[in-house]
Amino acid sequence: MIQHLRASLPWLFRAVGAVLLYLAVLHDLPGPTALGCVIGFLVGQEPLSDLWFLLTHRLCGGWLYSASYGRGRTLWSGSVAGVPVELGLRPTSGFLFPWGLLPVRAPRLRVWLVSVARFGVHAGLGAWLAASATELPRGIGLGLLFSLAMTAVTSATSPVNSLWAVFVMPFRPGSVTIDAESPSAVEAERFLVRGRISEARRELGKDTPMVLTAAGIALAEGHYEEAERLADEAFERGHTPADSAVAFIAAMTFVGRVDAGEHSPARAGALLEPYLVRLGVHDRTLARDFLPAAELARFQNDPQAAVRMARRLSNTVGSRFHRSLACCSLAAALIAAGRPEEAREALARARRECPELARIADVERMLEPVEAAR
Repeated sequence: MIQHLRASLPWLFRAVGAVLLYLAVLHDLPGPTALGCVIGFLVGQEPLSDLWFLLTHRLCGGWLYSASYGRGRTLWSGSVAGVPVELGLRPTSGFLFPWGLLPVRAPRLRVWLVSVARFGVHAGLGAWLAASATELPRGIGLGLLFSLAMTAVTSATSPVNSLWAVFVMPFRPGSVTIDAESPSAVEAERFLVRGRISEARRELGKDTPMVLTAAGIALAEGHYEEAERLADEAFERGHTPADSAVAFIAAMTFVGRVDAGEHSPARAGALLEPYLVRLGVHDRTLARDFLPAAELARFQNDPQAAVRMARRLSNTVGSRFHRSLACCSLAAALIAAGRPEEAREALARARRECPELARIADVERMLEPVEAAR
């Protein structure tokens, strides 16, 4: 319930802020101050947070797996300082930075100092500007303070740059180092993001593997029993069912087993739906960017909805591995919709994104009875 509500909190804050600003303007708030409120709120949400994260994440042992900006079709992809980077066609409010923690000295103290400084700088800058005698800076300060309140609430359980890190983490020994990774695990994750599975597996074998990275590689290789075991291990290590990364791997492992013939497609929908609910995916509209929801639509004999969701996800920015999986889901939905030629095109795209993905062969086998019947 809390996770479900948290997804709506940013929109609630924006709506409340818009109403308050409108009422303030009606009560003779100067135009420059109102404009400053909007500017401060927009800057304080993502650009300021992104800049602070980039400047400080290495101080507390953070390493980026990848970076992406925008949505829709990929305009550019490459690597910056060893980090895979993608830019999308449609702009968004901020960057997406998947990341993990490496073992460092005094990690909790580092995270605490970075988080305190982040809130202190944000609050101090906002308060200083709000107390300014001029109209535009005062508005920017008020907008920064409002965005700080939204950030504090919506990132309440984040391990870095959150009120949780400031007030709760110091009293929970080991809470930050529980998921500490090795440098080779970070490199393995970066290879997986690029869709280079064999290189990811090779890099993973150099050191103690990170559970989620190992589970993703096992899923990509079609080792579904191993992927399922590792996802269960991630739950046991403290990941909550609402953790989208664990939920994604666990659900797509089930889908992979269906496509590989290990589970009956006729019963897949009835099995997957309660499974997704248990993982925290309660609402199909909130899960529209969650690939297993497209598979649920396919299993529930709604291939057109599955095609729409999977097509959108096959064009998203971020990871070649995830796009390849989405292309396979699109192909499977197109087969169910009686469109085998389009399904072959989707599989060709999946192979370009991630040539070694085991699921491609499983979905191709689904085409064989369709083509034999033609």
